[in-house]
Amino acid sequence: MTWITPGELTHARAAATATLTGTAVIHAQTSTSDGAGGSTEGFTPGPPVACRIAPVGGGETSAAPGGRVDDRTTHIITLPAGTTLTAKDRAVISGLTYEITAVRRRTNDITLRAEAREL
Repeated sequence: MTWITPGELTHARAAATATLTGTAVIHAQTSTSDGAGGSTEGFTPGPPVACRIAPVGGGETSAAPGGRVDDRTTHIITLPAGTTLTAKDRAVISGLTYEITAVRRRTNDITLRAEAREL
């Protein structure tokens, strides 16, 4: 079996990132103490990142049980490998806000794919 070398992986990631023609701003979920034992949830925007977004079509699979796409998912967002993202975050793309419903993590990802639903 032939394994991809670190140099080949870097090249593949750069080539894949070049195809991401959109821009997303990831808003990380934050939690702030309310001083009474609870917390207030909010979102803090990060720097813009390259992205591509597409509506969910037939044949999509996921990390959800049985490889199914989360029932709430309306779109797949593709981001550069290494992008910090969790299923608690949101992404703003072309003025629309999407809630991340699942993040597809794989070893040696060339890109990061996330499931999302438009809010």
